[in-house]
Amino acid sequence: MIPANLSEESTKKKADIILLTHSHDDHFSIETLKNLVKPTTIIVCPSDCEESLIGENFEFNIYVIKSGENIKLNRVKIEAIPAYSSSVHPSSAGWVDYVIEINGFRIYHSGDTGFTPEMSALTNVDIAFVTVREPYMMSPKEVIQSINVFKPKILIPIHWIEEEKNNIDYIIKNAPESTKVIILELK
Repeated sequence: MIPANLSEESTKKKADIILLTHSHDDHFSIETLKNLVKPTTIIVCPSDCEESLIGENFEFNIYVIKSGENIKLNRVKIEAIPAYSSSVHPSSAGWVDYVIEINGFRIYHSGDTGFTPEMSALTNVDIAFVTVREPYMMSPKEVIQSINVFKPKILIPIHWIEEEKNNIDYIIKNAPESTKVIILELK
């Protein structure tokens, strides 16, 4: 996954595969991509990202994925799940979440999504990176509801800011014992 506007220091190591969830500028940055790619980098993205990349003459190895599709790149299996939540993130946009599987280890990364039926169907998730921000993504209560359903071994809440720390505290306090919550340090 690629956050937008990474520092030059953060992009010294080049990516083999980059997964884009949608083209909102807090998730998608041409400048960051230019700093992360090498000639063999594969970019997996929904069609709105491809349009922006081609418009910028960014013609690397682009694979357009739709929700419900699976692809395999070497040892990495990638499954696209629909991502939607509100009028800002409508289901008609075709944006995606990802389940990434490497040697049987499964990672779920939610794009900007709410708690959806498709998320409820997830199974055997080792690590879940889940976006938390009301009203555009999941509320803390929806995060707890979702992890009680798909039961990841580890939950890493993402896309929140320090002013929303009380939401993260709620998640930590209410997460099931079977799910370890890890909080990444904000910098």
